[in-house]
Amino acid sequence: MSGGVTRREVRQRTADQNGTRVEHSTGTMTTTLTGDGRSVESALKTLWERVQGAGDLIQQLREERQALLSQVDQLRAEVQHLQQDLSRKEQLMKTMTVSQGQAGAALANGEREALARKVKDLLAKIDAYL
Repeated sequence: MSGGVTRREVRQRTADQNGTRVEHSTGTMTTTLTGDGRSVESALKTLWERVQGAGDLIQQLREERQALLSQVDQLRAEVQHLQQDLSRKEQLMKTMTVSQGQAGAALANGEREALARKVKDLLAKIDAYL
């Protein structure tokens, strides 16, 4: 291997801020960092910052997703409640329609005319008192 890179043990050498060599356990090679090493270190630092930013964004999106799922559940419950209410009202309307139909049939046999005469008579008596 060339360029100061040799294959041995499980350590990697890097230079800290002051140019002091520091060894880190990596599992493959030993490297001496110079000018190119600093650019690699800078690139890794930038990459790490981007990874952290992506992690933060992922967390934020998960929270938003959870809030939206909660809102969807609330809306589904509201829709179900409204459907039950509508069903109950439709049933009540059917019952009222059937009742009115039966009342109309009962009054259809001449009783309607008799009732209309009584109402007219009552109105005439009210007018007479006024």
